Amino acid sequence: MKYTLLSIIVLLSLSEINAQIHFSGIASAKGVLSSQEGLPFWMYTNQRGRLDESSNFSSWISANARYQLNENANLEVGLGALYHDGYNNEFRLDESYIGFDNSWLVASLGRKQREELYKGLSATNENILWSLNARPLAGISLATKNPLTLWREGGLAFTASIEEFIMDDDRYVEDTRLHHKSFHLIFSKIKNFEITVGMQHFAQWAGTSPIYGKLPGSFNDYMDVFTGNEGGDTVDGEEVNALGNQLGSYEVYINTTINNYNVQFIYNHLFEDGSGLVLRNTPDGRYGIFIESPEKDSWVNAFMYEFYYTKDQSDKNITTDGEDNYFNNNLYRSGWTYDSKVLGLPFITLNDNRFRVNNNKVVAHHVGITGIAFEKMPYKILTSYRQNYGAKGNAYRKNNVLSTYLDLGVWNGIIDINFQAGTDFSGISSPNFGAGIQVTKQLF
Repeated sequence: MKYTLLSIIVLLSLSEINAQIHFSGIASAKGVLSSQEGLPFWMYTNQRGRLDESSNFSSWISANARYQLNENANLEVGLGALYHDGYNNEFRLDESYIGFDNSWLVASLGRKQREELYKGLSATNENILWSLNARPLAGISLATKNPLTLWREGGLAFTASIEEFIMDDDRYVEDTRLHHKSFHLIFSKIKNFEITVGMQHFAQWAGTSPIYGKLPGSFNDYMDVFTGNEGGDTVDGEEVNALGNQLGSYEVYINTTINNYNVQFIYNHLFEDGSGLVLRNTPDGRYGIFIESPEKDSWVNAFMYEFYYTKDQSDKNITTDGEDNYFNNNLYRSGWTYDSKVLGLPFITLNDNRFRVNNNKVVAHHVGITGIAFEKMPYKILTSYRQNYGAKGNAYRKNNVLSTYLDLGVWNGIIDINFQAGTDFSGISSPNFGAGIQVTKQLF
């Protein structure tokens, strides 16, 4: 009788725990073909590192379990695997993490996919330096879950984050570390008006150089990285600590509603050195507007327009820093990339051997539209027109490119089937047409 009672208690406890655990999972496979050797731009760009331009097949599976610790706190574990052909013809981790969140904090340890914003319509997602173009990095992340109040009566709040990653891909400086932090002030005192002003800061540092050996990676060096200190140690006369590769952006977001439509105006200014820090590379940056309809099932439920300009690069003869060279760096020669994919604005592109950025002077117009066609077929359309002008010190033939993309849900049931098509029309090469099918299954 005693053991029977104990068994019942154990079973009830396990049942209660199981009721508090929520499982979710997804499996997806995609096949794509194109008329040229590589895929059209938007068929492999911003795909979370799950395809590259030479891919024809990709498949991934991921699952996570979320356990409710109490009414305000949750623990989450996620695991995902990825395979695609092309340049990296192998199985890899798509994500692998443990996470925690409560009413004010979100934390994760490991490799976790980042949230898709703007319904996937933006060319850069979070900001001009941090897109969904590459596979997520492994590291630790701490961020505010919601804005935290600074001054309630004044309508002032803030958000902040700090992240530390290891860049464990095949790169020029092995085991490069990446520091990231952000801070934004939010003013919402005026009715139907909210303005967010803030800054993102990234720094590649430490690691092992094939020329200079082990680069400075002490706690003092980290403090230089954290504060953006431009002084520090040198190796053979070249600065190799926090100056290794620092990037950042100033950001302004204005939110309002017009006739019940949610509207956001966007501005990102990017910088990589002191001249950009004091805006000498203006007008370089991202300018955009995002409009979301209150009708979720309408033909058009969201629209986005973005304008990108990166031609200035402090080339005004008013600075001793010299002309900038976005996403490139002399010491960290793999630059602002991971797994040979640009981490930020994907209109900035790599050379043929996928090692160095050879095109970072860009003027681009980008439009995204999403909605529901015929009341049951979700779609997304992306159209980009860009003028490419090369990069500092590179011989480059100016090129105008029009890229389009369509993702159309053609079946929604036990499995979801999406038809995808893309095109590239270039001023220096033949048109490129691509098409593919993606099959997705919700596992839990």
